[in-house]
Amino acid sequence: MQGIEPKFHNSLTERIEYYRFLLKETVDDPDEISCEAVARASELSDLYQEYLINKRKLEKSIKSYNKYHEDLRKLLTLKIRDLRKKKKAKVIL
Repeated sequence: MQGIEPKFHNSLTERIEYYRFLLKETVDDPDEISCEAVARASELSDLYQEYLINKRKLEKSIKSYNKYHEDLRKLLTLKIRDLRKKKKAKVIL
């Protein structure tokens, strides 16, 4: 996660800067409204929404994995305890 997300974030910020530059150019020349700038801004919005959805899914997966791992750890602890009790019972007998 740490290797992928920053790369995507950097790509996204680079696009934001580029689109900001395009929008500034269109403001300087009010007669010429760039459809490309509008389309790219729309694309940027869609990419950001997709990024947020993927981030939420990843966070949910991580929480699910942590819960699963914790449940397994508890189960293993109980089994180890039982084995130790059985071992002590055998030694005493």
